Amino acid sequence: MNPTIRLAAYWLALALSAASAAEDVSVDRLLKKLPPPEKLIKRAAPQTSLPADPALRDSLFASGFAAAKRGNLPAARSYFRKLADKYPRSENAALLWGYIAYHMGYRAEAAGAVRKALALAPRDPYAWLDLAVVENSMGHTATALDALARAAQMLPNDGEIAAALGFSYINLNKAAQAISPLRRAARLLPQDYLVQSQLGYCLLVTGQHDAAVEYLRRGASLKPAYGPVWEHLGVAYQKQGRHLEAVRALEKATRLLPSSPLAWKHLAEAYQATGRSAQAQRAAARAQRLSGGALKANKKKV
Repeated sequence: MNPTIRLAAYWLALALSAASAAEDVSVDRLLKKLPPPEKLIKRAAPQTSLPADPALRDSLFASGFAAAKRGNLPAARSYFRKLADKYPRSENAALLWGYIAYHMGYRAEAAGAVRKALALAPRDPYAWLDLAVVENSMGHTATALDALARAAQMLPNDGEIAAALGFSYINLNKAAQAISPLRRAARLLPQDYLVQSQLGYCLLVTGQHDAAVEYLRRGASLKPAYGPVWEHLGVAYQKQGRHLEAVRALEKATRLLPSSPLAWKHLAEAYQATGRSAQAQRAAARAQRLSGGALKANKKKV
């Protein structure tokens, strides 16, 4: 992909963010994945000898970009759609059309435009990332995940995208598949407590207890106030037979997550394993009360 148009699309997306108060939150995530303008300018330098995209010199491009910056999205959409029709071999024109369509809520149209761009430049990782965002907004989880995986494969040194892929697998209850991208993210983002903690969780649920403890302890040290990491660390200690350490971790978890029935249940089990029967009974009773309250709340929602 021509880096110049990615720079243009970046600024166009920022302009649209300011113009539309109802911007989808996922667009913010997309913008965070795009490289900063200065990197794009540097990356463009060695490609100056390549032939320029004629679509970028067309008056439709200038008119569409100007309309978008003014907040006139219907006009911008019309200009960029005409630009894409006029230059069917221009990935840039298709992507700009896709950006506008997405911001206006035309998700299927945006997906079609991005897919057209990918047919022309299947090795553009950022276009795959765009497709992941659009498909996810339409509820096409499997397609979005596949697109995100392709982007992550093409950008092996981007920790944020690797983390997003790992978290997506977790959301689909696919902990085993989440481990590989989260390992990469953990290496690239060593100070990200959530990456370290979630990798530890995935290792725990797949039975890799020693490795789980390593990453969970790392996550806990990075953010001691994050309750779930202490709960998972306590469970991992239990699996290792380190019951005293499990009690300490789970006591901290229940202080941070006092309304979590599962944390109290695990603490009751840890107390029982250390012979503290009275405390185990109290923790189990607390877990049962909280579980009953959660069940009643769910019935009211239904």
